Amino acid sequence: MKKYRVRMTARRIFSLAAILLLAVLGATAWYWIEPRSPLAPSGGLYFFGEKVLDVPQFFQGDPRWGADPLGPTPSTLGAEGCAVSSAAMVLASYGADVDPGRLNAFAIQHGGYTPEGWLYWEAAAAYPPALARKAYEDKPSFALIDLELLRGNPVIVRIRLPSGTTHFVVIAGKHGFDYLIRDPGGRGSRGIYPLADIGRPIEALRFFEKTTPGAVTWNGPPK
Repeated sequence: MKKYRVRMTARRIFSLAAILLLAVLGATAWYWIEPRSPLAPSGGLYFFGEKVLDVPQFFQGDPRWGADPLGPTPSTLGAEGCAVSSAAMVLASYGADVDPGRLNAFAIQHGGYTPEGWLYWEAAAAYPPALARKAYEDKPSFALIDLELLRGNPVIVRIRLPSGTTHFVVIAGKHGFDYLIRDPGGRGSRGIYPLADIGRPIEALRFFEKTTPGAVTWNGPPK
């Protein structure tokens, strides 16, 4: 009888341990997959070694275009052109012959900005020869970011600086749990660096997907 009770107790302990393990794994998977805002600037899958994608560095304040007007606003690329500069970096990584100045001019000519100066990402994707399409624009998740990086696709994230200003950067790699970014702002002069160094969470995520040239068109903003 005692041996039977010992076996039953061991089975119960094993069953409880298995249930606990499944619960932990389920919670971990949910935390990785579920989109949420804000999202920590580091986390997700652990990347052994350093993975860095071939993304060129553009600066919104580059004197070649920094004084250009940002869309229909009185502001300039140098002051608030982080979104269009980030888009230009990603499109250039796909092989497009583009920079922030030319992408901004294209967006202005083709109704690619809202009246407030927010970029229509679909318009940016249509920059000739239209190598990309907008694949996602919503809340971030570790799964979405990690899977795109594993596919070799850089992503664009929106953060909020300590001053309260929104800012866009390109996640172009990862080392361990740290997301590595190309920053179109002044901090970008240090090269690629961990997003966690800014110390601000990710608020939103955008990414393109490379397509057959000319497959995507832009006919202007929604009516």
